[in-house]
Amino acid sequence: MALVPATGLYPAHMQWWDNFVYWFYSDAGTHVFLTAIVPGVAILVAGVVAALIGRGSTKRIVAMHDRDERAAAVTAMIGAARRAANWNALSAPEQQQADHIAIECDVRLRLLPLGGSSLAADWATHELGELKKQAVSFSFQAAQSLKEFKDRLIEWQAHPRRAKKLFRNDLDSWAYEVSLNDQDLAAQQKAWEAQQAAEKAAEGSDAASTQTPTQAASAAPKAVQPKQPARAEFPAPPAADDD
Repeated sequence: MALVPATGLYPAHMQWWDNFVYWFYSDAGTHVFLTAIVPGVAILVAGVVAALIGRGSTKRIVAMHDRDERAAAVTAMIGAARRAANWNALSAPEQQQADHIAIECDVRLRLLPLGGSSLAADWATHELGELKKQAVSFSFQAAQSLKEFKDRLIEWQAHPRRAKKLFRNDLDSWAYEVSLNDQDLAAQQKAWEAQQAAEKAAEGSDAASTQTPTQAASAAPKAVQPKQPARAEFPAPPAADDD
């Protein structure tokens, strides 16, 4: 490589840069650039592009698999809700099988890698119980509840981030109602215990007041009198004759 002779007009690092530029534009530098640097950079860029394409394809495959799993879990839960809406028409073995299927659907829904899957599972489990009650009582609201159940799960499946908006308010209101019911039951239990204690005390006082003096005297302990010794009895003397 030919070097530019040092003239002393530039610093040392500027002299190295001038030498590199001189070499780069020379025939040797052009040959190295075209045979080594350009193919290396092209290979590197092609590798980066291929990695990005593969990463995008992998993400699409994983997203498609998750979407299929989510759709299958939601479809199974809607099927369980449809059975719950017709609970009164099912036989005992069919009801038992429907309960097992509902439990499996609940587990599948909770295991989905989505935000709000636990909220959706809790809400769906509560709604299944309500659908059973409405079916047993022959309520016309079962069909409307089933439609709302299906619409909410489908909306959550399409937009998982809306789980808090779709399910949180209902879960909070149900938890508040349960707490109120528990408080009412505790108050009723305490009132029942107080009533039982009062009834027992009243029965004891009534029994004491209705006791007669004779019963009281008979119930009182009797004094033990000492026994007197028995007297000996002798036969009477025979009567004397008149003659």
